Amino acid sequence: MNLPFNDSYLLHIGLSAGIVLAGMLAVKFINRFFQARQQGDKDNRGSYRTWTVASRNVVGAVVFLLLLGIWVSELKSVAISLTAFAVALVIGGKELVMCFLGAFLRMMARPFQLGDIVEIGPYSGEVADMDALTTTLVEIAGARQFTGSTVQIPNSMLLTSAVRNHSQSGKYTLETLRIPLPEKSDPDRVEATLIGITEQVCAPFLDEARHSLQEYGGTRFLDLSQFEPRVMFEAMAADRLDVLVRFPVPVASRLSVGQQILRRYHLQRIAEAAAQAASGAAGASPQQAGAASAS
Repeated sequence: MNLPFNDSYLLHIGLSAGIVLAGMLAVKFINRFFQARQQGDKDNRGSYRTWTVASRNVVGAVVFLLLLGIWVSELKSVAISLTAFAVALVIGGKELVMCFLGAFLRMMARPFQLGDIVEIGPYSGEVADMDALTTTLVEIAGARQFTGSTVQIPNSMLLTSAVRNHSQSGKYTLETLRIPLPEKSDPDRVEATLIGITEQVCAPFLDEARHSLQEYGGTRFLDLSQFEPRVMFEAMAADRLDVLVRFPVPVASRLSVGQQILRRYHLQRIAEAAAQAASGAAGASPQQAGAASAS
């Protein structure tokens, strides 16, 4: 491929460099502007993050279109020569093409937004950034805790992996807590104990959660009327049961509410075991005293 090199190419290169530099400065200014606004208004952090990402993507699109407009005449002249290269690029860059297709699917289907808690394949976390190639998550590991790390997921995974969105129903969601039970546990007693504890923990927001979940169910033609705390049992082995506690909870408080239920349940179990041990010792003392006097 023989391209004539003249002053017009130098002009195009200079304009392209200027446009790219202006785009980088614009992105840097946007980041600083919204970071400064966020420091003074921390209650709207999610809105500022949304505006930051959207503004950055708009700047990127404008830079791309300007560069395309500058070089379109040259691209026309070498289009035939680039055909074979383009075919090889598509075959060799299959993953890159799938990333763009995944970004297009995300834009059309909108399975999640910035700030949502999602699971994409084996990864879970809060959506912190989205662009044409990747989706960035602030990672959440075991016990629903942030690890402090970020995970950049290629958008191609959106074409091949299921996406689970824990924030789709709005401010509230239904959470499930699994608790292994010791052998010979009384299911009825365990259920009554956990229902009482869960209702007590969820009482401050139960009415608001009912309204939010019923409204979401109405928009999606779903029956979410059974939102109250429920207890179910699952057989894990011949001699083992796990109890599943389902309860409504604010999306941002799933960890703390689950920990409250778990702590109160185990504290009550310890108190009941101590009471049984004390009553057993009190019942055994008179018998031991009678046996000693008889001897």
